[in-house]
Amino acid sequence: MLHPIRARLAGWYAGVFALFLALCGAASYGFLSYTSRERIDEFLAETAAAVAGAMEFERKNGADPEQAIDNVLREFRLRETQIAVFDRQANAMRDAHLLLDSGTTAQRVNVAPLLQDPGPLLSAAGSVPSVSTHRQDRQLIRLYLLPYTLGARPLVIGAAQSMRAQQRMLREAEIVLAVGIPVMIALASIGGYILARQGLHPVVAMSERAEAIGAANLHERLPVRNARDELGRLATVFNLLLARIESSFEQQRRFMSDASHELRTPVAIISGESELALSRTDRDTRELRASLAAIKDESARLRGIVDDLFWLAQSNAGEPAFRPEELYLRDVVEVCLRGARTLASVKGVSLKADLCDDDLALRGDEALLKRVVMNLLDNAIKYTPTGGRVTLSTSREELMAVVLVSDTGPGVSVEDRERIFDRFYRSPSMVARGSRPSGAGLGLAIARWVARAHGGDVTLASAEPTGSVFRLQVPLPLASTDKNRVVSGRAHDPV
Repeated sequence: MLHPIRARLAGWYAGVFALFLALCGAASYGFLSYTSRERIDEFLAETAAAVAGAMEFERKNGADPEQAIDNVLREFRLRETQIAVFDRQANAMRDAHLLLDSGTTAQRVNVAPLLQDPGPLLSAAGSVPSVSTHRQDRQLIRLYLLPYTLGARPLVIGAAQSMRAQQRMLREAEIVLAVGIPVMIALASIGGYILARQGLHPVVAMSERAEAIGAANLHERLPVRNARDELGRLATVFNLLLARIESSFEQQRRFMSDASHELRTPVAIISGESELALSRTDRDTRELRASLAAIKDESARLRGIVDDLFWLAQSNAGEPAFRPEELYLRDVVEVCLRGARTLASVKGVSLKADLCDDDLALRGDEALLKRVVMNLLDNAIKYTPTGGRVTLSTSREELMAVVLVSDTGPGVSVEDRERIFDRFYRSPSMVARGSRPSGAGLGLAIARWVARAHGGDVTLASAEPTGSVFRLQVPLPLASTDKNRVVSGRAHDPV
């Protein structure tokens, strides 16, 4: 069962908002109850103090305590408030009856039952003012007791008031909270869901578009509504990922197409020669040897292509093992020169070397570096016509060991210069001239990969119509600024 994010967000928002409203409602209700009760207490205290002041005024004007009490209680007219004076010594009580300016009987404060037995109230009063709440006739009565001495006579002045108005106000507040909070939570939930849906609508659109993207339509991209917000940034990054995937798919497609094309020719030749050799039983030994020689040559070519493909596949997966060791560039170059002299003599090309006197010490994989130099020499010899010249030179340029391989071939056209390092690429100009190199167009791609894996590079330094110059540069140990290209004996920068 799916639980959309927008529903969860709305639920979390509603839950947090409900908790917030509940806390605010409880705090507001408690504050309202407290302040309303405090106002009643203040009013009762002021009333009792006013009664005490009035009785003291009457006594100072010559009235005895009894007369002063009677005069004062007859003069007080308070709504829903009753005044009583207790004699602390005799527990006698003089009641002022109920004096109201207006109101009905139902609004009057009936404290008579409370005052029928004033002993507990008087003992609770003590010598300091006290306030208490009592329930009488289904209503709450707030009673304030003020100890007071009138002349030499100790008294307790009691002021009682109904809390009916406060209870009504609190009931109304309860109704408002009970109805208002759920309504506000419901509105907040709906609003939160709408906002979450609107906010996540770009995500839904992106997910729908991403679901529709497959290998056949990798050119499509996710919609970007606002590139400056987080979702826009996510869509942009995802589109960049799709672009890289599309490029990788295209390279893979091209790789498979080129590989199948390169493999088809030697396989077809081997198959044709073998069928031709088996088609007749009366073929002489010379014809059979010619067929076997063709099969051998194409098998060797096929094996070379398969080896290169396997090596490149391993390089893309980071699997070709590097065996870094201390070595000298002169030793690597001299071994390659000895192997290339045979190829040059067969082709009728002169091979010269101009090696620097410095001992250029390197740290790298000797076998791979030999492969790079040999690929450059082999490539130069193939494209140099008979009677031409190939020259290999070494030098030290700042903190780089440099190998230059130049030839006197036809050079490289402008449109081919950026593509000669691509896999399986061979110059159409060479094909147009009828030249068919024995390789598969992988030598320069492998050479560049190995050089970059060592922290260097292979580039086309010159491509004049009179010849080309390829440049291999490898950093010397003190100049290596990127020691992370060879880690734990594995390559980490495949081309």
